[in-house]
Amino acid sequence: MNQAAYRYVPQALLDRRKMGFDAPMDDWLRGPLRDWAEDLPSETRLEREGVFKPHRIRERWRDHVLGRRNRQAALWVVLVFQAWKQRWLPAG
Repeated sequence: MNQAAYRYVPQALLDRRKMGFDAPMDDWLRGPLRDWAEDLPSETRLEREGVFKPHRIRERWRDHVLGRRNRQAALWVVLVFQAWKQRWLPAG
C-alpha cells in the first residue's frame, strides 16, 4: 500500500480485505431507469416473443414499482435480456 495514503485514510480502512458494493438497482428501477425499463417488459412484446410469461413479469414489475416487494434481481435479468434482444435480434 502506498505509505502516503496512510496520512489521509485510516489504516483500518486501507488494511481491510476488499469489499464489494451493490448498485442501488432497486431505487434506479423506480427512478431514473423507470422509463427505459417500463417499455421493455410490455405484455404485448413479451407475449409475442414467447420467452417469458408476460403476466408474471408484469405482476413483478408492478410489485416492484409500487414498493410492495423488491424484485430487482429477477427484473434486472429480464430487462437486460430484453434490451440485448432488442439490440441484437430486432424484429424483422
